[in-house]
Amino acid sequence: MGRPQSNGLIELVDSKSENSGFFCIQLVSYLNEERKMGTPEYADLWEIRFSQAKNHNCAYKDKCPIFAKTKAKKSHVPIQLQLDF
Repeated sequence: MGRPQSNGLIELVDSKSENSGFFCIQLVSYLNEERKMGTPEYADLWEIRFSQAKNHNCAYKDKCPIFAKTKAKKSHVPIQLQLDF
């Protein structure tokens, strides 16, 4: 007998979620330095900065220690090159 399959009526605990969340506390601290929390400008900036970070283009990557560690880890990963014929 194999693994149970979802029937669409219930969600299995071990099934993969399509929406994996993203959150960075360091990003929040930089946002708090840039704008005052609770203002409309802060809310707009939150959306912009988190979208940038989700797309691997964080606006604070030059000064962020977390980004530096992540970049160092990824530098050891081999890259598959594509050949054009």
